[in-house]
Amino acid sequence: MSTESIRGLVTRLESLNEQELTKAHVEHPEDLVFHTGGQGAQQGLTAIVDTVQNPGAITIKWDGYPALIFGTGLDGEFIVCDKHMFNKKDGSGHVTSPQAFAAYDKARGIERGDLVNVITRIWPGLQKSYSGKGFYWGDLLFSQPLQEKNGLYTFRANPNGITYTIEANSEIGQLIKGKVGGIAVHQYIPPEADNVQYAQLLNGSIGKLKNNGNVAIIPAKMPMVPQLKLNKTVIAKTQREIDKNKAAADAFILRVPPGVKSVFPLMCTVFINKKIVAGNLDNLVEEFIEFAKSRKMTEPVYKKLFGYDVQNPQTGQPEHVPGHFDTNIAGITAVFSIWIALYNLKMQVVPQLDKAAEQSPVKGYLSDGTQTQEGFVSHGIKLINRMGFSRQNLAARG
Repeated sequence: MSTESIRGLVTRLESLNEQELTKAHVEHPEDLVFHTGGQGAQQGLTAIVDTVQNPGAITIKWDGYPALIFGTGLDGEFIVCDKHMFNKKDGSGHVTSPQAFAAYDKARGIERGDLVNVITRIWPGLQKSYSGKGFYWGDLLFSQPLQEKNGLYTFRANPNGITYTIEANSEIGQLIKGKVGGIAVHQYIPPEADNVQYAQLLNGSIGKLKNNGNVAIIPAKMPMVPQLKLNKTVIAKTQREIDKNKAAADAFILRVPPGVKSVFPLMCTVFINKKIVAGNLDNLVEEFIEFAKSRKMTEPVYKKLFGYDVQNPQTGQPEHVPGHFDTNIAGITAVFSIWIALYNLKMQVVPQLDKAAEQSPVKGYLSDGTQTQEGFVSHGIKLINRMGFSRQNLAARG
């Protein structure tokens, strides 16, 4: 990167506010407590309430695969890649042709099935739809022309996920007619950025892209604005739960010993995902402690978290030197009390969104035939029935 480009990047990134910088990974509102304790919990509650009060900002979270980034940076070269390729610090993942995409995988000794053929097929259409500078991040929905049957287009982008039907005579149905592929875009990345952490939500639009090529650029905007309700008493109860528990939650989440903090939120979310797959949210505190103890970690990290025994030189008896978990049992309880309160509040909204989506020309179905969308995005959070789509998707991964 040239000095001028670096200055431009710094200027741009300094102008991004904190909210924009967290948009690269859209989080479940209840999981925000795992990242920043009480502050995250309050952010999750506010986002849920704002969603109900401002439903026009809600977008569909399309279940596509794989996620692709395409566009042009400061060097003027058009690229198509995935997130990990885009984030490569040496720039080697910013491939400028399908051949370079294949060479990148070959150099890593990786075989990604038919993906190179898919990239080759959709590359010209993506490039033709592109306008201006910057990159677009979206989910590939299909990569072969869809066949209409009984007035519907049917496809499943993610082998573990949602089966979609789209009414052929709808606006989106007309958009995908005869196209060799379709991608639902959801975020924009500035041209000077070299990492997806600087992505910004498109809020349902397709930015400056144009549907000029043979790949459909599909917006995430809901076809209708849903009417949502949320009981004020339940909101107040959730707020009280956060206020009561945030100090203890902060002690557990924010005062993690050095060398552990970076992996702590992941430990929490992996545990929750295991509970989702199991189909129950019982005994969270007790099972989390046992789960955490069973995780692979170095001996120094284990001692920081769970303590260790030493022999008392005076009595000759073993004594336990407490670790972070020992001194924060109340904090663990507080974190999961907040988590459950936010999850339950969110799950008063998600069924309303699914009900509203039943009137959409875009419908989604789980493997058991349950009609549902993967989820929705609003005010920086994702609203998903984790016992529906998430459970099916996670269980299929093994």
